[in-house]
Amino acid sequence: MRSLITFPTAGAVGAYFDFRTQEIGVAAALSGDEQLRRDYESGDTYHALALMCGLTDDPDPGHWKKQDENKKLRQRMKALQLGINYGMGVASLARGLDRHPLIASEVIERHRRRYRPFWEWRANIVQQAMLDRRIESCFGWPLRISTSPNQRTLYNFPMQAGGAEMLRLAAVALCDAGIVPAMLIHDGILFEETEPEKLEHAREIMLKAGRDVCGFEIGVDLDQKLEHGTRFQDGRPASKKLWATVMAALPISASTRHLSPSRAS
Repeated sequence: MRSLITFPTAGAVGAYFDFRTQEIGVAAALSGDEQLRRDYESGDTYHALALMCGLTDDPDPGHWKKQDENKKLRQRMKALQLGINYGMGVASLARGLDRHPLIASEVIERHRRRYRPFWEWRANIVQQAMLDRRIESCFGWPLRISTSPNQRTLYNFPMQAGGAEMLRLAAVALCDAGIVPAMLIHDGILFEETEPEKLEHAREIMLKAGRDVCGFEIGVDLDQKLEHGTRFQDGRPASKKLWATVMAALPISASTRHLSPSRAS
């Protein structure tokens, strides 16, 4: 759906900034896990998981991330890293890795040993939430708990809520600075600006929001920068394929569809 976005204002530049690996950064900050923070600040947390899984022997996260042949693997590691953080079990991880459950079990154990403070913090968060019947974001927004909550929802809440706080702080500060976002997209912000110099200011505001939530810098990347009249492109291969399929079908659909005025209206 993102590929429907165009930038119609003459002389404007479209730019999409997103917080880099936001949920992992929030997890490292809230749990106080220094190893998780170091892996985050190395430039690619998913590289550490690929090493744990024995799927790479490249010791350099930056080099590994830039290699075209690793793009699909990195997307898999992203889904699995977040899944493990939120309580993914052995069977699901085995399917994600396409490996025997014994291998998946060993990966989870390695993750537990590498990020022990995170695992302990996560267990304590759930226990305290069950006792209090509520859990709060880092700035106090509450989630009230039912009699039988989904444990993974409680695992998930602190990171998602921390990301939401970060986006909220950034959006308020941007509007105060006269840089009104065109759209908020989960962990990113889309802009359409006739004054390109405002984009760097916008990035600085987003960086500050990350520091305010986490106490250290959460990276902000320029995902796309598009000129007037161009179309936003979702870079994921599956999204590109789906978009091409839809666009190829539209002319056929338009030429063969005959709607009565009542149906068309």
